[in-house]
Amino acid sequence: MGPTPWTRIILLFILCLVIAGLIVYLALPPEKATMRGLLVDLELEGPNSSRHKELRDALTVRLPAEIPALGRFEVELSYCHFPHVTREMLSPKQVDFLILSPQATPWRVYEGESRRGLDRFATQLKDAIGESSLPVLGICGGHQFLALAFGGEVDFIDPALVGKEVQKYPRDAVSERGVVWLETLAPDPILAGVAGYPGGFRAVQSHYEEVKRLPPRFVNLARSLLSPVQLIRLGAKPVYGVAFHPERCWSNSGCNGAVICEGKQLLGNFLTMVAARKSK
Repeated sequence: MGPTPWTRIILLFILCLVIAGLIVYLALPPEKATMRGLLVDLELEGPNSSRHKELRDALTVRLPAEIPALGRFEVELSYCHFPHVTREMLSPKQVDFLILSPQATPWRVYEGESRRGLDRFATQLKDAIGESSLPVLGICGGHQFLALAFGGEVDFIDPALVGKEVQKYPRDAVSERGVVWLETLAPDPILAGVAGYPGGFRAVQSHYEEVKRLPPRFVNLARSLLSPVQLIRLGAKPVYGVAFHPERCWSNSGCNGAVICEGKQLLGNFLTMVAARKSK
């Protein structure tokens, strides 16, 4: 004896519910993964989580919305002032990438407890990179600190100030500011869609100090006429420092109208590397 008409109706109704549920499920946007970053504030002044807002917005809001490869990620960026960083914060279980912030105080002014905090963080940074190849991007002062942490040398661009104790950056000192043309020195994934090799690109600059000597195992990927060390990488690791401010140069919007700068693409390339590591 076959199924009754009522049985057929119930089975058809259940089938319709299953199909409708499947259609709704397939129509839903995929659940986004979380990419966790840590912004280490290198300013000498005490902690202030509102600092570097432009940089934080670029990484957490603008990039995921505008770079297709990041569309399936929510980017979170925690904040910590450099003396308060712990080894646990730099663990791969806690963080997927690290941003070293710009700063506005000459490095020689960091003395006493601030110097001890800076040295302690430098050791933690080297350990984290050595143990897990933690992706790192140092920006402006963060680029300089990355070089210092690994044994490089940083000092003033202005020859008259090299080696001198200066409490703050003199306004009339030689510095690199505004939109500057950079020449590429080697190909690298961080430069994909930014510039080929040989080639070049424009970047927004604002620094009085520079990397004078690269640490061992670091390579320099770009230079300007005034300041030769502009974009550094630690061997084959996803550890970079940029002397310029990519967050201030979003396509042509922050570079004096028609002048094209590719800060968005460069930052996007870094986070795309982080995303690729996270997807493995």
